[in-house]
Amino acid sequence: MREIQWLKEAENELASIIGYVLDIHGQNVTLQVYDNIISQIDLLLDFPELGTTETTHKYNGKILRVLHSKHVRVFYYIKGTKIIIVLLWNNRMDDKTINKILSER
Repeated sequence: MREIQWLKEAENELASIIGYVLDIHGQNVTLQVYDNIISQIDLLLDFPELGTTETTHKYNGKILRVLHSKHVRVFYYIKGTKIIIVLLWNNRMDDKTINKILSER
């Protein structure tokens, strides 16, 4: 059975994104955004290769896959039965710093 594991930094990014949405849009919208993100990630349990391969973004030498959702991009890799969530990237942020952030993890 597959399982999803989160790097601590990715968990913090989810919390930050949700906190931002809560401050701006309130609880109802925040719940919708959270549910959307989590339901997209949960799809990986059945379809781990759902995300596209991103050869330009690596984590510890591993080529990452990217799951595109409405609000974020989920950077992850597959290790056996585990799906490791490495980075949640708010779609409104500048892509130029993705590799820098990944190299610091």
